[in-house]
Amino acid sequence: MRILHTTPYFAPAFVYGGPPRSVLGLCQALGRIGADVEVLTTDANGDREIAPDIVARGEYDGVAVRYLPRAWPRVYFGARGATAAVDRLAGTLDVVHLHGCWNVFNWLVARACRRRRVPYVVSPRGMLNAWSFEHSGLKKRIAYWLAERPMLRGASVLHATSEDERREIEALGLAVPIAVVPNGIDRIDVPVDPRDVARFRARYGLSDRDVVVLYLGRLHSKKRVDLLAEAVSASRASAPSVKLLVAGSGDRQYEDVLRARFQPLIADGTLIFAGRLEGDDRRLALAAADMFGLTSESENFGLAVAEAMAAGLPVVVSRHCPWPQIEQWNAGFWLPNDVGAIAAAIASLANDPALRRRLGDNGRCGVRRYLDWDRIATEMLNLYRRSVTA
Repeated sequence: MRILHTTPYFAPAFVYGGPPRSVLGLCQALGRIGADVEVLTTDANGDREIAPDIVARGEYDGVAVRYLPRAWPRVYFGARGATAAVDRLAGTLDVVHLHGCWNVFNWLVARACRRRRVPYVVSPRGMLNAWSFEHSGLKKRIAYWLAERPMLRGASVLHATSEDERREIEALGLAVPIAVVPNGIDRIDVPVDPRDVARFRARYGLSDRDVVVLYLGRLHSKKRVDLLAEAVSASRASAPSVKLLVAGSGDRQYEDVLRARFQPLIADGTLIFAGRLEGDDRRLALAAADMFGLTSESENFGLAVAEAMAAGLPVVVSRHCPWPQIEQWNAGFWLPNDVGAIAAAIASLANDPALRRRLGDNGRCGVRRYLDWDRIATEMLNLYRRSVTA
């Protein structure tokens, strides 16, 4: 099959969190099983643009990519040439896969697909959840009826990454089939040199006696890093060696709020901001941590949870994240967003290294079986075939 993936941002724009990474992984896996894949995206990279040499290369990590220059309205990922690109490719495509909602880029692509009668699939990537609508203004509600809903209703299939997300999409009454296929996970549990791990910890003032809780992801108010920091602080009453390493970037205003609110924890070295980590540094952060924490108010999937389990870390995750497998696999704690409960879970792990190893091993085995990219790519290819005949 010939498949065009469209997304307002793509690798290496990892400043946007999990979607660029998961879309890249899907495209690579589809290529391995024989699909003809290309990505159409913008050159957005947060406040900057993708480096010109990457744009000119026309590929990223083995995937063919066309980066279009951002245009007005930049904040909603307008792009010059999106419609023309779909028109040019229409006769060669079997299906188009749109990733993400609330952006002009995919609205234009969807409209061109409908006009050219090219079937398309939409992955909302968590952007249609209740939190999103509850925290949206009048402008977003108007956009939903004028542009977002027509894009969704025109799809052959809507793709959810979890049963929770499927239920949220279903509640919108779009009368479009919904398929559930999770994101895959790269093999990130590659052995690392213990000396590199020690150097990584030392870089952030962490000793071998510290028990490190890792937050790995985008900084945004819905991620509730503030709640995780409160829980870490509370856990130190019974586990004084606990520290929180926050590896991520994103909303600068939210980061400033966190830094101001938790200045005492920063001053005594309990809370450490590492910034966004990629590549070897990301793997080292996972290898250097003792557990992973995510107390988000809303996630459609939570790729960082999967990465942490793949790396053998026990996890402490809120029930707003669609990870019941944490309990099924006995891989950590899946809890309400309650500071006391989360602090108790962190303390119990901090004070019991054997428990950490056991839960971490359980999660590693479970996530390898559940999120193998090649298996997931096969499921997606079957989904595309159904969309063509729908």
